[in-house]
Amino acid sequence: MPVKLRRSKVIKHRVTPEAIAAFEAGDHLALHRALNLGLWQVSPLDVDDGPSPWPPGTGGADSWPLACELQRELQETARKSGTPEE
Repeated sequence: MPVKLRRSKVIKHRVTPEAIAAFEAGDHLALHRALNLGLWQVSPLDVDDGPSPWPPGTGGADSWPLACELQRELQETARKSGTPEE
């Protein structure tokens, strides 16, 4: 019998209070753990508004957009919760 494969509804990189605290503290390892990022993925602490500095097709280039999105989300959530940013 055929089975319909569905995408998981679980948010893979959820912004939690632990992630916000790690972001504000500048703790790369704690932030990677809190966001469930792989060690090869770019940290939201290391991105800027420019293009990816890594060559196309590498782990850094592929994870750059996610890191930018997570950085914006972390900054916005920290601002809304009233915690000071770095």
